[in-house]
Amino acid sequence: MALELNIEEKNDLSGFKYAWYKKAEYNINIKSYLTLGNGKANQTEIEEDWIVMPGEYNQITINSSTQRYIQADGQMQPFYEILDKINKATDVLELSLNTDKSIHEVTNKTEILDKWSSIKKDLHFYELIKESFEAFIQVYDKEFNNMDHNIKQNLLYQIMFYPLPAFRGGGFTDKIPVRTVLSTLFPGEKLRYTSEYTISGSTEGGYLVKLEGKGKDNQSHFENIYNEKYQRTLGSSLEYRYTIEGEYVYNEDSVLSEVTFHVKEELNEKMFYVCRYHIKLNKKVPV
Repeated sequence: MALELNIEEKNDLSGFKYAWYKKAEYNINIKSYLTLGNGKANQTEIEEDWIVMPGEYNQITINSSTQRYIQADGQMQPFYEILDKINKATDVLELSLNTDKSIHEVTNKTEILDKWSSIKKDLHFYELIKESFEAFIQVYDKEFNNMDHNIKQNLLYQIMFYPLPAFRGGGFTDKIPVRTVLSTLFPGEKLRYTSEYTISGSTEGGYLVKLEGKGKDNQSHFENIYNEKYQRTLGSSLEYRYTIEGEYVYNEDSVLSEVTFHVKEELNEKMFYVCRYHIKLNKKVPV
């Protein structure tokens, strides 16, 4: 969505530069609600903290904390324990960004793979306990061998590094490209979505960006999978929808200070998934 700004709006936005502090701490809260197709629902809420440190030439480093489970399904506890160990492989993540601030590639792959090799040996204990644990671990093993591809399709990283158009000559002229993400309700399947934005000056002296988006793929893309996995249980036809809503707040320094991002993936009224991502700048960290 290309914006046409009047002179007054151009003056209001002329200071927007999309910057980072040299070292900043962000709190990330992810809350989700998933209906199970049988009248029941599963709610989860997790938190983690990121230390974000930009480098030269669009390089950025993220130090992430262990995830904290505020609300979770007790039956999933063993999987959360496994996931905590898996996540230690990427507790330090070095990224190269494109000029639009989206992710280009992971630059410390060797370090991450070395960590993962050690962690995988420790996880063999779980593989011997249950086949479902083994399958869970093997999924991540494959993902580590295709890091660049997978991190670009990880929605949290897409949200944090959204390709908002660069400010050029008093107007935003570039369109946001179609993005690809992994489906939650059709595990392993990819979906594409389009998005558009509006930007304005905020009352606190910063800038406010609002996003809206929806799935681009035709429903027929998922029809066969739905009929195979869900039709008999739900007893309803597929009415697939995928929507996003996002609000980005940048402070007076043009630094990202808060994001509220909602996602809804819906098969029909009986089965759907809603997730809210809340990212907030806690503080600048002394360097």
